[in-house]
Amino acid sequence: MKKLSTYLFLILFSFSAPSFGDDISDFQSEGMSIGDSALDFFSEEEIKKELFSFPDDKDKTFIHAEFYKLPFFKVYDSIQIAMKTNDTKYIIHAVRSGIFYDNNIDSCYKKMDEIAEELSEVFKNGEKEIQKKRKHSLDESGKSTTEGVAFFLKSGNASVRCYDWSKEMSYTDNLNVTIKTKEYNEWLK
Repeated sequence: MKKLSTYLFLILFSFSAPSFGDDISDFQSEGMSIGDSALDFFSEEEIKKELFSFPDDKDKTFIHAEFYKLPFFKVYDSIQIAMKTNDTKYIIHAVRSGIFYDNNIDSCYKKMDEIAEELSEVFKNGEKEIQKKRKHSLDESGKSTTEGVAFFLKSGNASVRCYDWSKEMSYTDNLNVTIKTKEYNEWLK
C-alpha cells in the first residue's frame, strides 16, 4: 500500500500543471469585468437607452453604452462598455472607466500610479509598457498631453491613462482605466 501511494504521488506530481498566465477578466471595474453580462448591472432598457456606435464604425460588430455617476459607482464617474451588436446576453468585451479631474491633473497622476500598481499585481505575467507623456492627437495646438501604463496579455490588454487637456479644448482632465478582450482590440484596429 505504501508503494502504491508513492507511485501515485510520483505520477500525479511529475506532470507539470499548465500555466495559463493572467486573464484580462481578472480585473474588475465597479464590479464589472470582461465576460460578464451587462444585464447583471443594468436593465436592458437602461442599456438600450445609452447605446451608441463610433461615427467611423462601418462594420457595426460592437456597440457601446456609457453611464455617468450611477449610485452603485464607488470609484469612477463614468463607465463605458462594449458588447457585440446582436448579443442578447450583452456580454462585455471592453470596460472603460473614468474619473474627472477639473483642473487637477496632479491628483489624476497620483490615482494613475495607484491603479498601475494594482494592475501590476493582478497581471504579474503580463507585458508592462510605460507610455511616456506625449501630445494628444485631438489637440492641434499640441498643448494637451496623455500618459499611462499598459499591460498586454494573451487574452487582451489593460491600461490606465491620464489626459491633461489644454484650456482651449472643452474637455475635463481625466483618468481612464480600460480593459479589452483581444477580439475587441483587434476590431478597434
